[in-house]
Amino acid sequence: MWTLLREIASHAAHLNHKVYLVGGSLRDLLRGIMPTDLDLTVASGASVLAQRVAEQHRATVVLLDEQRETLRVVLKDNLHLDFCLFKGTTLEEDLWARDFTINAMALPLQADQPEALVDLIDPTGGRQDLHYGLLRATNHRAMLDDPLRVLRGIRLAAQYHLTIIPETGVLLRQGTRRLASIAGERIWQELSKLLGNSGAYPWVELMDRDLRLWHQLLPGRLRMEETQQNYYHTENVWHHCLRTYRCLEVILQELPLALAEGQAVLAALGQPLSGGNKNRLQVLKLASLLHDVGKPDTAVTQPSGRISFHGHSLAGLPYAHALADILKLSNPERDYLLHLVRYHMQPLHHYTARDHSDLATYRLFRTLGYASLDLLLLSLADLTATLTAGERLSELTPYRSFIHNLIRQYLARYRNWQPTKYLSGADLIKMGILAGPLVGEVLEKLAEAQITGTVKDLQTAQEWVKEHVTT
Repeated sequence: MWTLLREIASHAAHLNHKVYLVGGSLRDLLRGIMPTDLDLTVASGASVLAQRVAEQHRATVVLLDEQRETLRVVLKDNLHLDFCLFKGTTLEEDLWARDFTINAMALPLQADQPEALVDLIDPTGGRQDLHYGLLRATNHRAMLDDPLRVLRGIRLAAQYHLTIIPETGVLLRQGTRRLASIAGERIWQELSKLLGNSGAYPWVELMDRDLRLWHQLLPGRLRMEETQQNYYHTENVWHHCLRTYRCLEVILQELPLALAEGQAVLAALGQPLSGGNKNRLQVLKLASLLHDVGKPDTAVTQPSGRISFHGHSLAGLPYAHALADILKLSNPERDYLLHLVRYHMQPLHHYTARDHSDLATYRLFRTLGYASLDLLLLSLADLTATLTAGERLSELTPYRSFIHNLIRQYLARYRNWQPTKYLSGADLIKMGILAGPLVGEVLEKLAEAQITGTVKDLQTAQEWVKEHVTT
């Protein structure tokens, strides 16, 4: 990396410019982490410098912001070099205009510069704050100038284990009240980074307790807190969802120890959703906060005094739609979120039904579909939250074993498994079945008959159709 930085400095010198390494890339460098993206700033000529570097490396240049002359050079191995002009007329003005002190440092690059940080420019005291683990805003307007910095600050605090100083906490609260002015795509981009952190719960809870940020983001958040539960539950709906999030993070951390297949499950959750750079885990965590949002609309007090919430999974779908609209989720992210909310009760229903036959399990995984592992873990987190809140730990052990066993079955048998089709839709039509929905229904019933062993080959498949289907 230092060789690359010296090359950039050499190009800048030929243009009579001074170039500085700034922002998160410099912060990581100070922490002994080699950055994968480099943020560079100059007083003028950012586009010319970016073009020179791109030509040397035969790389692509992408214009990010024409007004601020911000460009990205994409090198091999997906290394990004972001070039931009100062915010203001001087470097010091630029640094004071940034969000937090740990991001407001600059390193002047020299063509003959050794691998050292002795020339660091640090007007806001960011290096000392980084050393002592403090998150401090650079100025009192930092959050008002860009309210998205509220989420970025929380994400940085979670990522680097920082303590938010009281004055900055006040600024975060002020910025939260203006978060609605920020584009949903930008909010989701920053929020997803926070949710990708393995131990984000304390910060997710702080967003609620100190900042009331979830009031701004989650449709139905206030009604969830106002809706009490009883019988199995000892917390209101919102605090149960918060606890579910916490339990989910702990379950994920323990999974490699609790289950031989744990690493395989985590690898699956880390896979990106199609058409985007967000992975399943980030949306799964979001769903854990929203999974019971339909309960306020379905709460009915029975004559016994017990409150029931029949149909709350389906009732939660409009709220999940609304959240997807607020955050401008991609279509795969939206579909996945809706799927998790809609089917989060299915594993528990399968457990209480007591029919754990191959056919019943096949039907469960057919319903859960591609999100089977995700929904099994969400269900375990959901019931863990309920039972730990009520101090009913003896009921948790059998359910945990049940979910772990389903995970093993899914990975060993059902993940990429479909019964061999002995008959096609065209074959059924030739046998006299009318084209239409009935064809699909018969094919599914045939698959189930194969699960139970009734259908074993082409002949038994044909016999089954003749016996069970009226043409």
